[in-house]
Amino acid sequence: MLPDTLSDSIPPEAPPRNGYTILTVEDDPVVRDSIAFWLEDAGFTVLQTDNGLAGLQIFRDEKPDAVLLDLGIPGIEGGKLLRLLAGESPDIPIIIVSGRAEIDDAIAAFKSGAWDYITKPIVNMDMLEKTVRNCLEFKSLKERVSIAENRYYSLVRNLPVVVFSMDGRLQLNFINATCAAVTGYAPETALGHPDWFMGHIHCPEQDASRAAFSAAFANPSEPFFHEFQFQHRNGYLVQLQATSISIVPPDAKNGFAGRMDGVLTDVTEHAFLDKLLVQREKLNTLGAMADEIAHEFRNPIFALGGFARRLREKMPELPEAEIILSEAQRLEVLLNRLRDYLSPVSVNLQECSLNGIFRFCADIMRPRLAKNGITPVLELDPSLPPVQSDHNILAHIGMNLITNVSLQMARDETLILRSSLSPGQQHISVIGPLHTTVALHPEHVLMPFEQDGPSQGLAVAHRLAKDVGGLLSVRQEEGMLTLTLSLPA
Repeated sequence: MLPDTLSDSIPPEAPPRNGYTILTVEDDPVVRDSIAFWLEDAGFTVLQTDNGLAGLQIFRDEKPDAVLLDLGIPGIEGGKLLRLLAGESPDIPIIIVSGRAEIDDAIAAFKSGAWDYITKPIVNMDMLEKTVRNCLEFKSLKERVSIAENRYYSLVRNLPVVVFSMDGRLQLNFINATCAAVTGYAPETALGHPDWFMGHIHCPEQDASRAAFSAAFANPSEPFFHEFQFQHRNGYLVQLQATSISIVPPDAKNGFAGRMDGVLTDVTEHAFLDKLLVQREKLNTLGAMADEIAHEFRNPIFALGGFARRLREKMPELPEAEIILSEAQRLEVLLNRLRDYLSPVSVNLQECSLNGIFRFCADIMRPRLAKNGITPVLELDPSLPPVQSDHNILAHIGMNLITNVSLQMARDETLILRSSLSPGQQHISVIGPLHTTVALHPEHVLMPFEQDGPSQGLAVAHRLAKDVGGLLSVRQEEGMLTLTLSLPA
């Protein structure tokens, strides 16, 4: 028999698939078939079973996008199956379709991981379909949010600067992975100790830093900027700049501790170059002044000294002659310091090992130190790469630093010779006890006119450090004197 019309010969089109698979676990075949037919007409792929054991297996094998679960099924009790499914895949929506209408059952289902709850008989299949779609849309939204959060988290963790979040108690709530590269400490370590951040700021700067960060929370509308030295895990100091991104002040009434989001930038190399530039400018200015002073004063001083000697020979009982001679000799010593300071230095660049130079200096100085009961101890970083410098000048500086620190020490004390590596720099430090309560000015003791503190040619070492592109620094801290030569790595 032929069809009456052409359209009668074309089978109806199947509804378009939407890509979602729904598992229905229902022991009532009429309800199960009704659900399957309706959802398939709506474009879903439907998997069916009438017991909990089969439902669990299909769930594990097929990973459906959502589950419709009856609580009163055989095989595995519905509540137990709900907990199993939610525990294994909490991101897959589970919608309870149950003949139990008690509110306690619904509450228990939600506590066990259900996303929604529908009671039987299902009067409106449109409502069932809408519930499924709502759950799938919410799942999709959660996935997009999770992807965005992971992307943001990954981006923040791997930025080339340290990103941090701190509360008003100055305790870190977050710090990214760059923390390890800049400070030597893993983020887990930094976040595991409440006072880690403030506790690792260089001791002399801790009080000022606490005050600066606290003031930032008190004035959240003002941009915050603070620079400080931080103790690296390997023992050296790095120069950090803290800059705020946003600040929310504490709210004691609501129990909010406040929040500062910001970045820490490692400016150690920049600070080193700045200090090097300042040192060179000072030394150049001082050199020009010293040259002029030495030229103008040398002849009058020698003449005064000569006349004072003659006067003392003719009138030995005259005390003024001895005073004039003594002062003239003191001025001659100063001029000799200036002469040494201004002496031209020829730099012969070659590959040098700071560790090797320090061992050489220790061997040369060991007998002299032993006479004074001082024991040198080498603490050398084996990872130091070679530097392009002048071996003889570096050895001269090294022995100079050892001499100056040892002069401040008592018998039976230990002199530490330490080498270290920091970003962009290598360091050799001489460290020893300082038996004085007088604060040494870190710049004055490097000048050729200084009389107090280390003065055995330390100004010359300062000048030599400049000639090889290095920086000489003095630190007096907790009864210890540290003289350090820093060179670009």
